[in-house]
Amino acid sequence: MVGFIVEPIQGKGVILPHDDYLAGAIELCRQSGTLFIADEIQTGLGRTGRFLAVEHWGIEPDMVLLAKSLSGGRVPVGAVATRKWIHDKVFDRMDRAVVHGSTFAKNDLAMAAGLATLDVLSSEALVENAAEKGARLLQVFRQMAARYELVKDVRGKGLMIGVEFGMPQSLRLKASWKLLEAANTGLFCQLIVIPLLTEHKLVAQVAGHSSHTVKLLPPLIISDEDCDWIERGFDAVIRAAHRVPGAAWKLGKLLAENALAARAS
Repeated sequence: MVGFIVEPIQGKGVILPHDDYLAGAIELCRQSGTLFIADEIQTGLGRTGRFLAVEHWGIEPDMVLLAKSLSGGRVPVGAVATRKWIHDKVFDRMDRAVVHGSTFAKNDLAMAAGLATLDVLSSEALVENAAEKGARLLQVFRQMAARYELVKDVRGKGLMIGVEFGMPQSLRLKASWKLLEAANTGLFCQLIVIPLLTEHKLVAQVAGHSSHTVKLLPPLIISDEDCDWIERGFDAVIRAAHRVPGAAWKLGKLLAENALAARAS
């Protein structure tokens, strides 16, 4: 038997599927006898405002892959949830009891951390909090996109958010963008993530090599005050990036020079 493995939301770039994509994929899997396997390692356990991201599209996978946040980030852990008939088919005899294992299997500490995480997700309503705070942040970021020409798209679900930047229309900004991108594709995003960290103590990341998307994955416990902090920081950094010349583009000049020097060597 073969399997189709898919991230419901692609972590690299925070790419959401078309609304009918996952439903169409699982229908094809059913027709061909293929297992539909949801890779929820990044999207699962409440990250997108649902316990599993596939719930946004009403999908019921045959297998679900979980890890990392299952222990609250405290202990290395991984888990596979599967339909009972698949489990029974894999582990159908004593001599096949060890057909599947992992480095972290049978780790009491990891299992205790996983159970504690599941308890906290439920008892503190963190999935619901992710949905509520994520909706707020997405709305504010989309308002920024309407104000700032460097912001081309805002997408995500819950607290898995991507802010995509692109070439502006105004002449001075466009010229600066082109110079920076000529040195290294995707370098502009460093003008966002570096001051977010150094000036506002906010950790974000570029969503992939040569990507123009900055990804934000806040903890599921964030409060309204934390959202205020995130919104102020992003607004200040994006606003500064629209000033040419300015501190942001001085940083851009330094990064471009370093990139060109590295390429030359």
